[in-house]
Amino acid sequence: MRLRHIEVFSAIVSTGSAAGAAKLLHISQPAISKILKHAEQSLGFALFIRDKGKLVPTPEALRLRQELAPLEDQLRRIRRLSTSLAQGAVRPLTVAVTPAIAYSVLPRAVGAWSKAFPDAQCELAVAHTREIEYALLLGEAELGLTMRPVSHPNLVTTPILDCALWAIAPPGWWPDDMLSRPFEPNELTNTPFISIDTDDYLGALIADWLADAEGIGSRLSVQTYPLARALVENRVGLALVDSLTARSSGGQHTVQTRPVASDQTLHVYAVTERSRPPLKPAERLLQALREAAR
Repeated sequence: MRLRHIEVFSAIVSTGSAAGAAKLLHISQPAISKILKHAEQSLGFALFIRDKGKLVPTPEALRLRQELAPLEDQLRRIRRLSTSLAQGAVRPLTVAVTPAIAYSVLPRAVGAWSKAFPDAQCELAVAHTREIEYALLLGEAELGLTMRPVSHPNLVTTPILDCALWAIAPPGWWPDDMLSRPFEPNELTNTPFISIDTDDYLGALIADWLADAEGIGSRLSVQTYPLARALVENRVGLALVDSLTARSSGGQHTVQTRPVASDQTLHVYAVTERSRPPLKPAERLLQALREAAR
């Protein structure tokens, strides 16, 4: 099958008709019919049967679509990239950021950035690191912010902030004289513990730090650090999070915090696409992030 055959085949499966496929692909219905006929002749079997005005995939077509699914996804990404490139260089500052950064230092940094660029536009999106990588590679974001190291030949990763691992607990959990003491793994023994999913970078570090401790059981596992903090605020248990999340504002609620007895240093990384170095507004936002963290 040629690429055009695949595109038309996918459009017909999605819409159920040649007319729908023509509208989706912005070409004429006769052109759709002609391409479909050529595809079926090349393959040597029918791809669709007509049923009450609809084009219904044959069993062979359904099997073929299973194999074409990854290619269809790639074609959608190419279309999204083409649309992004067609928008030109005059665009808002688009930033994709992980939840821990979005709900801690970012709001204050954006406030300072807005004063420096009062006429500029900014689009913020909260996403996980893998989604941030895709957004940068597809040209959908100019700047990514994450705590997870990124390794991709077309992406540039720059550490911009250092942070540490902290323990957080509901108010009144620890006596005041313990708040300056480093938190040890054995303090979680027989204690309600809210863990971070080990698929997460920080979650994996925490799991390694607790590997030799005994009697530690997790009541809950979460995927974001702000959610872990919110649960601690509501007295569900203790959690280990990054220091930015630990120190973030909790509104009417607050938490107790203690540094963890670990020399592990965490970083906030700025990620950009190699062929698109950050422009002045993006650089100023990074400067504002450093100032907000201090």
